[in-house]
Amino acid sequence: MLLLALPAVQGFLHLFKEEPLHGGIVENPKPTFTLENLLNGTFQEVTNNYLNDHTGFRSFLVRLHNQWDYWLFDKVHANSVIRGKDNYLYEYNYIKAFYGLDYIGEDSIRHNLERLSKIRENLNKKGKELIFVFAASKAQFYPEYFPDSIHYKKNITNYETYLRLVNELKIPHIDFNKFFLEAKDSSKYPLYPQYGIHWTHYGACLVADSLIHYIEHKLNKDLPEPEWHKVHLAPPSRDDNDIERGLNLLAPLPSKWYAYPQLKYDKDENLYLPNTMVIADSYYWSLFNLGISKSFNRNPFWYYMSEIYETGGVPKKSFSLELLQKDLEECELIIVMSTDANLTNVGWGFFENALAITDGIQFRIPRYHEKINNLIQYIPTDSAWMHHIRKKAQDQKLSVDSVIRMDAKWMVEQEFLKENN
Repeated sequence: MLLLALPAVQGFLHLFKEEPLHGGIVENPKPTFTLENLLNGTFQEVTNNYLNDHTGFRSFLVRLHNQWDYWLFDKVHANSVIRGKDNYLYEYNYIKAFYGLDYIGEDSIRHNLERLSKIRENLNKKGKELIFVFAASKAQFYPEYFPDSIHYKKNITNYETYLRLVNELKIPHIDFNKFFLEAKDSSKYPLYPQYGIHWTHYGACLVADSLIHYIEHKLNKDLPEPEWHKVHLAPPSRDDNDIERGLNLLAPLPSKWYAYPQLKYDKDENLYLPNTMVIADSYYWSLFNLGISKSFNRNPFWYYMSEIYETGGVPKKSFSLELLQKDLEECELIIVMSTDANLTNVGWGFFENALAITDGIQFRIPRYHEKINNLIQYIPTDSAWMHHIRKKAQDQKLSVDSVIRMDAKWMVEQEFLKENN
């Protein structure tokens, strides 16, 4: 009886510290009692879900269950995670992108890049520059470790078409897929991890160095560059085992050691510090966290065009057209970065909005905000829309509220763009 009572005691008293579960874990809210909720059964259902999330030793029991399934049945409990040969871990979206299963068609890609080219043309008139960056993909780098159960016919891909058309339209770009593959057999340390989705910390350091040199070439300026010091070898940490952490296992997976260079940046006052705006997916986080912003004066990072991050204690902001217009005016360099799995929706609204702003289209701001707020109130009442919202939030690792606001803003902006055309 004591053993059976332990989870309840732990749940209320928290006698032992428990490591929280990792990954896209969304806890159920604490129930709010009303007579209406009680009579329609909502209170009972929400209470049951809440107590399930807060059962004592839940994280340990979940990990125990996941560990047994991993050992006995080669099964992983993480959304879209694929266990490949030699225990290499992938996210399925990257495998889809590798085989071209998510191909959106040349017409759509050309339309996107023609808008981007026009944005660049407008920026060039003001002495600004725009660069497109292809972040490297683990599926492109390690297709040899795909499981035997994953075998599709290789079709034309978004990545191949985007790469061909940026060359055709003469949009400045860097292809880190090519960069990584050319260095695959000669690199002293791993460029992609066994248990992570993003490039290794060492790979990110190479990317930062190459990106700064490319920017120096495009701007014809000398910027502070990362200087390499001691390289520390250690078991995987940071992004190098981010998928493994999301598996929520009891025992760490056996792993090779990875390289963690210590970087320092030049402090020469004569070096140039451009204001640099980055619109990117999660691949820019590793560069942002290792200090690439020290090569810039300002470096607003527009994460999926939804949340804006800066260094120096500047608080996180949410998307607004006013902030977008401000950063387009203040920044002389704009970088759009995406890995192949996100090319289906690359820009995340930037192409449409930046083109409208640089073309001089004026949004009617008061009515704009009113429409957004009305739509934010409506979306939770639409079950089909909310199903789409939850899936997008999970795929992009954003909160449901953030995606609701992002969708509402996108819908209203499309309406205003049509009115101005």
